[in-house]
Amino acid sequence: MMRSPTPTPTPTVNNSGISFVLIVAAIIVSIAVAVIYLFYTKNKNKKVSTFSEPKSTTTLGRQPKIETSDKASRPFDVFLCYKKSSGKDYADHLKAGLEELGLHTFQDCKDIPQTVDTEEGWACDRDKALEESKFFVLIMTPGFDLSREVSNEIRMARKQINKTFVYFRHRSMGRNIVVNLGDEVFDIGKLEQVSFESKEELLRLAHNILFNTKTS
Repeated sequence: MMRSPTPTPTPTVNNSGISFVLIVAAIIVSIAVAVIYLFYTKNKNKKVSTFSEPKSTTTLGRQPKIETSDKASRPFDVFLCYKKSSGKDYADHLKAGLEELGLHTFQDCKDIPQTVDTEEGWACDRDKALEESKFFVLIMTPGFDLSREVSNEIRMARKQINKTFVYFRHRSMGRNIVVNLGDEVFDIGKLEQVSFESKEELLRLAHNILFNTKTS
C-alpha cells in the first residue's frame, strides 16, 4: 500500500511585527519631512534678511554725510589764533566747548580738510574762515609772538572791519606784550586782556564774553 505524502506546513505571518515596521517607517518619513521643511524655511528667511540689510545700512550711512555737509557750509562764528606748540591744548578744549554751545569755531588743524596738501590751498581755507568769522580770539601762550602764522593772522584780521577781538593771556606771561607784524608793531599791552590759568577757565571766560558780546 502506498502512503500519501505528508503536507508541507504553511509559514505563519507575524502581523504584529509588520505593523511595528510600518509604524517606525512612517515616523522616520514624518521626521525627515519636518526636517526638510524647517531647513527650507530657515534658508528662505535668511535670504530675505540678507537682501534687506544693505538697504538699511545705506539709509543709516547717509545721515552723517548730510550733517557734515551742513556743518561745513555754515560760516564760522569764531576764529582761533594760537601757537601750536604751547596753545593747542587750550585751543582744542575751547573749540569743542564753543561748538557744543552753538558757536561754529575755526581751528586750522581740525577744520582744514586733510586732502589740502598745498600751502596755497591751506592758506585759502584759513583766509576764508578768517574773513567770515565775527570773533577773532587770540590765545596768548609762551612764544606765541614769535610765530609767523600768528603774526600773519593778526595782521590780516586787523585789516577787516567786521571783527570783534578778544585777547586771552595765560597767567604765566606778563601783560606788556608787543608783536611785530612786519608793517607795524602791535602793542597788545595797551589793550584789554583776559587772563586764564586752565583750559576750563578759558572756556568759561570765553563763553561769558562771546555770548554777551553776541547778544548786545
